[in-house]
Amino acid sequence: MFINIEIERLRHSISRNNLAKKLDVNIPTLNDWILRKQPIPADKLRVMVRLFGGCSLDYLLKTQ
Repeated sequence: MFINIEIERLRHSISRNNLAKKLDVNIPTLNDWILRKQPIPADKLRVMVRLFGGCSLDYLLKTQ
C-alpha cells in the first residue's frame, strides 16, 4: 500500500472523490493504485506531487 499518498491526501484535506476528479480517474482506479493492484501512470504521479505541495516522488511511493 502507498500509505504516504493517503497521508498527504488527508494532510491537504482532499477527499478521495476530489482526488480522483483531479486525477481524472474513478475511485476504484484510485483505490487500485493506492493498494498497488495497478501501476500509477507517471503523469498522474506528477499531478499528485504538485497537489501535495511538491513532496518527492520517492516519498509518495514509499511502501513502509
